Amino acid sequence: MKTTTHMVPAVWMRGGTSKCWVFERQLLDVPGYTLDETLLRIYGSPDPRQIDGVGGGTSTTSKAVILSRSTDPDVDVDYTFAQIGIDEGKVDWGSNCGNCSAVVAPYALDKGWVQAQPGETLVRTRNTNTGQMILQRVATPGGRWDPQLDTHIPGVPFPGTAVGLGFVDPAGRTTGSLLPTGNPIDVLVVDGQTVEATLLDAGAPLVIVSPATAGLAGIPFDGWQLEVLPELERLDAIRRAGAVAMGLAPTPEAAARAVPKLAIAGPLDASADPSEDAAVQIMMLSMGNPHPALAITGSVGLTIAAGTPDSVVHRALAAPAGEEMKIRTPAGIVSTWRRTVDGSDVVGSTRTARVLARASLPIPSRGSDAADSPSTSKEYIMSTPPEPELDVEAPLLRHVPLPDPPRHARRSVLSAVGLFAVLGLGTTIFGGSLLNPPATTEDGDFAGETIELTIPLAEGGGTDTWARFMGSEMVHFVPGVPGFAPTNESGGEGITGSNHFATSARDNGTELLVSTASTVVPWVLGRDAVKYSFDKLTPILVNGTGGVIYGRTGAGVEGLSDLVDRNKPLVFGGISATGLDLTTLVAFDLLEAETTATFGFEGRGPVNLALQRGEVDIDYTTTSSYASAVEGIVEEGKATVLMSFGQLDAQGNVARDPNFPDVPTVVEAYKEIHGTEPSGEKLEAYKTLLGLTYTYQKGLWAPAGTPDKAVELLRESAHKMSEDAEFNDKADTILGGYPISADAQLPQRVAEAYTVTDSTRQYVQRLLHDTYDITVE
Repeated sequence: MKTTTHMVPAVWMRGGTSKCWVFERQLLDVPGYTLDETLLRIYGSPDPRQIDGVGGGTSTTSKAVILSRSTDPDVDVDYTFAQIGIDEGKVDWGSNCGNCSAVVAPYALDKGWVQAQPGETLVRTRNTNTGQMILQRVATPGGRWDPQLDTHIPGVPFPGTAVGLGFVDPAGRTTGSLLPTGNPIDVLVVDGQTVEATLLDAGAPLVIVSPATAGLAGIPFDGWQLEVLPELERLDAIRRAGAVAMGLAPTPEAAARAVPKLAIAGPLDASADPSEDAAVQIMMLSMGNPHPALAITGSVGLTIAAGTPDSVVHRALAAPAGEEMKIRTPAGIVSTWRRTVDGSDVVGSTRTARVLARASLPIPSRGSDAADSPSTSKEYIMSTPPEPELDVEAPLLRHVPLPDPPRHARRSVLSAVGLFAVLGLGTTIFGGSLLNPPATTEDGDFAGETIELTIPLAEGGGTDTWARFMGSEMVHFVPGVPGFAPTNESGGEGITGSNHFATSARDNGTELLVSTASTVVPWVLGRDAVKYSFDKLTPILVNGTGGVIYGRTGAGVEGLSDLVDRNKPLVFGGISATGLDLTTLVAFDLLEAETTATFGFEGRGPVNLALQRGEVDIDYTTTSSYASAVEGIVEEGKATVLMSFGQLDAQGNVARDPNFPDVPTVVEAYKEIHGTEPSGEKLEAYKTLLGLTYTYQKGLWAPAGTPDKAVELLRESAHKMSEDAEFNDKADTILGGYPISADAQLPQRVAEAYTVTDSTRQYVQRLLHDTYDITVE
């Protein structure tokens, strides 16, 4: 059957630290779709990757701004903000995004909706979600709109066009009062304990607490983002208690995840730069995780809180609040201001905006043809007029007034099932859990269930690719063929998502955790922020990788003997001493190689390039990157492969890597250099890390308490998959030739590999401190 395609003109823009697609309201009407369904289909939701749409797969990149010229003579542009659900089929109309607000004035000037004035132009905008008036000022030298990309803001690496945002009378927009309880400080009872907080409504409802309340007393501000991770569950409980006290929810459980927001405000500490002239240091949480900078709607409330006597922010100020205030955030200094304009209280800040792309977004028109046979439909792009360019001279489309979407309208996942079933996506997205009655995981059949995979790292990396491949394949070997739902919960070097899994995962076999070296090493080091423990999780399957250490021939590295008795140490290029690099550092110490290290590279690729430029002398690469990164420069004579890390065999000894059968292992390299076999704590530490970060590098784990029958079924399914010829053909490039282990002996082997002795942990901590001046907290 033939399916015609409706084209929706849109502009992709960055506003502040968010990205959003910008639409004109009258151009979003698609035959057969509601507005919610149109946005969900365009963005590719529900799907954690939004792979079949233009969404970016994160909350800051799955946003929409919908504009129309206002019929109110006191307003130039009305705009509605939409937060598009990612793994949920719903659109949230209940709030505004201060960062995305910055795109409105540039768009209006581009379209000629507002005439540019000499010097600067004021664009009067109104957010229809909240009724908030926002005055936006942009530079228009000579009365022309010629946007210049000349302004930087914290949290964005590149400059954009400056947009001044002024929120007019922002107090009480949600609850009706600046202080919903009437108090600058409230005492909340959370889990039987009392905590103090400021509950304030301006820009966005806020729960503001002190560093002591957040468990950060005495912690330098630079460490807040990491050290707060163990406190996130408790802080969310405080936030929810604040929601009840503010009248935003009847119970803590009913509180929305995004409203109110939580901020931690404290006095400047010794790490602050006096020249920055900051008044206070603040870290906000966004959707339960540390915000990299500062939510603009949140900054409005925090600025007003600074002028509210006895509030948490007021108590923390270095000096009384003035007309302007500088806030120290994890990303840098954010400046805000507060003034009286025409009798109104106006609070603002400067954001930047930039056009990223102009596009016509296709959405299949819904009709009887498409609905009758989605599996056999073909897509024919209709002839449509080209999208009008965004410049002042472009002819304007006729404005047809249409009603804005209703405030606080929401569509649940179930309300979108009909749409996605028509498009043939129902079972893929939702799995059996929505389309079949739930069953038990202990009856030998996972029919009606969905296996949820927590991936504690960002999308797109090697671990994410591995996890999505493994999960999507394994469900086909599990009896009942359950659904599959991967979720990325990145932050804190993988600690955030792993901690959350350990404390809240269901123990019925339907939730699994993905592990990799990035999450294993912090556990080995015994970092305070780590609240998960692999000896309390149950392995379902593990899979390894390998790698080699290579040196730059221009530094005189042609063989193993060149690692010792040197006039000048070899420089190792590292990413982080407390990540996968740690195994290499222990190898150098075991070999007594004469090396120094420089850390901070963004990945192994940049280190490889630095080695080729002569900036570093020695590096390592994993097997998957060897052919593309190292093999060529070895053949050119620019580098020499010195040794492989090896693999742990069944007896716990270091054996040669099957992908590098002719390359000596680290243990063999020691014997060649020193003439004896290695022994002692250094060798034991190396073997421990080799097992954890290479031989058993990646794994799927069930939480403690998962029924034995469910674990056995999952492990047997994984083992069956590992022996399937068709699977192994597909898995060759993903697994790199390293086998999946999911047999009956897996628990014993993993238990042995994941046993980290106090001696090993102390040695590693001592090595980092004494050699690299790194103290593990």
